[in-house]
Amino acid sequence: MSQKRILYLSRGGSVGGSQRQLLYLIQNLDRQLYEPFVMYLKEGKFASILQQLQVNSLFYPLHSWRKFKSALHRYFDAEQIVRYARENQISIVHSSDLWLSSYMLWVARRLKAPSVLHVRTPICNKKDVRKHKCDRADLIIAISTRVVQNLVEAGIRPDKIVQVDDGVDLELFKPQGNGNTLARDLPVSTDFLVGIVGRISESKRQLDFVKAAELVVKSCCKRVCFLIIGPRYSETYFRKLEKYVGSNGLVDKVFFTGESDDMPQVLSSLDILVSLSGGSVMFEAMACGTPVISAGFTSPKDSVHIQNEKTGLLVPSHSTSDLAGAMIRLIEDEALRKIIGRRARNWAVRNLSHHEMVRKTLQAYAQLLNKNN
Repeated sequence: MSQKRILYLSRGGSVGGSQRQLLYLIQNLDRQLYEPFVMYLKEGKFASILQQLQVNSLFYPLHSWRKFKSALHRYFDAEQIVRYARENQISIVHSSDLWLSSYMLWVARRLKAPSVLHVRTPICNKKDVRKHKCDRADLIIAISTRVVQNLVEAGIRPDKIVQVDDGVDLELFKPQGNGNTLARDLPVSTDFLVGIVGRISESKRQLDFVKAAELVVKSCCKRVCFLIIGPRYSETYFRKLEKYVGSNGLVDKVFFTGESDDMPQVLSSLDILVSLSGGSVMFEAMACGTPVISAGFTSPKDSVHIQNEKTGLLVPSHSTSDLAGAMIRLIEDEALRKIIGRRARNWAVRNLSHHEMVRKTLQAYAQLLNKNN
């Protein structure tokens, strides 16, 4: 097969879950078969890494496709991408962000090229499918069994979907024995660090995390600090969090660290990672041997990698008291923390290598291209 060129559409900006997975893919493509081109919306760490990797890339701050006031601008933007794609003889258009699906479809249709849509969050109903035009993509990559099930239930044909779980660089994300550097940077002394990672926005549910932290502080005799790690995505939501922390006596217990450039060190320094919205950060923490609490996102029967009381703790409800109870349980049970951390690392090594994610994605590309020939 002659070399094919792939245009990736990405949000860009900081290196969150979707950006890190895309970087894994780009770095490990078989360059005899595929050459990557990346169009991204926001400058930041992601763009800097692309430049270091000498990847062909284009910064273009697209207008939102669905906003009425952007109706004319979006077509101009789309045609600019089409021109860039034609100049570079693109063979596949792959959107790593659900919110860029309309641009992906426009460009792919104009090029008469196959389209690939990455879906990283459950699509719960047919309304969401129509909004993101998921059914029009030639191929959908779903990152979990639950996402596959939701897509099928929402009306997507199963033959359009391939499951490719997110992966982890196991050499980068691993247990580190150089002490708790995060604790040393805090203005107070602490016995435990519990963290939540992700951009600060309502979808990441940091307020629920803070409310659970308040319950832990009131019920637990150990000194525990709680870290909110990630860039500000919504200033309004950030101010709401700050106000809650200040109004409930948590100023010396809850800390906003901002975005980190060294996530392996951060995750290794945490005693517990809390995830309230899923994402590959859970797998990265597992690879670091850090116990994970996944709450309000999936049920024990649907979760594959976070196996309750084996490779993590699962809290199926959205209750902050249930989340607080899970935190307290791990804080007070050192043996359970250690065994979960050890099992999580072993599971990650066996099942979550980013090389397997790349292999499955390339296999999906090959099948798609063969189908369209």
